[in-house]
Amino acid sequence: MLAEEPSGRSGPAAAGTGRPAPCPESGIAMWVREPDAAMGLRSMSVELYNCGAKVRVLEGYPKVKLLDAHLKSIKVKVGHGSSSVAMVESYDRPPGKVTLKPGEVATAGILWRNLVTGDPDGAVLAETLEVTPGPGHRAERVPAVGIDLGTTRKLGLSPWARARQVNGGRSSNAPHYGAKRVWKQRLELSPADRWTGELAARRIRPALEQLRAKGGFTAASVRTTLLGLGFPGNTTTAYPLKTSPGIGFEVYPGGASCVHGSLQADRRVTAKVDGVREEGGCANF
Repeated sequence: MLAEEPSGRSGPAAAGTGRPAPCPESGIAMWVREPDAAMGLRSMSVELYNCGAKVRVLEGYPKVKLLDAHLKSIKVKVGHGSSSVAMVESYDRPPGKVTLKPGEVATAGILWRNLVTGDPDGAVLAETLEVTPGPGHRAERVPAVGIDLGTTRKLGLSPWARARQVNGGRSSNAPHYGAKRVWKQRLELSPADRWTGELAARRIRPALEQLRAKGGFTAASVRTTLLGLGFPGNTTTAYPLKTSPGIGFEVYPGGASCVHGSLQADRRVTAKVDGVREEGGCANF
């Protein structure tokens, strides 16, 4: 369930500009974190950012639907808690009420197994996640989720919970919303900066997929495509990958966010949102 109460707030910086980024008409923005994987068990966080001007109340579980590459619905069994997939204590906490002020974030978990039994042609890969926060609220679509269900076709959900808030800044070793431990320390992303990066990534992926499909792409053509999307030339780079054939890229859409990824002829474009490294740069090499 999702309810609204009045308040007020300004939006985050738009990708590549100093203007406020567009908050959806619904007043909420959603994204997912990269899945954690262990022995075929996957866990992914869905995060809901209250970017609007009203206090919002979430209650219970989100409603989710998986869509394929053609945005057709994939038939799956969705259960509350973890028991339909595996025993994971954090998924089995009782649902409660979560009140989000403007600028705050809630999170819910999705649990599944990447397991193939029987005919491997029946394995499922969901490209888009459709999330309805609660009754009476419209669904929001999150692209490029890569949920690899195999043939299990089962999902477990955890209830909505408040995510610990950060305002952006230097990283630390303490666990908190937005923390990301990688090869080098990164600046934390506030929800506003994260949304700015997500908007940029959602523009970058389809544009570079078109370029990849044509074949013969180069660092120059990748950079030209990114500049054509409106990203500033002084912070947009593309370069040959060091460890495999392909082109890497980095874009800095605003705030502490950066988007980095790669084009390779034999696989889909990657575009990952991160905080910039404290010593400068974005990619992990």
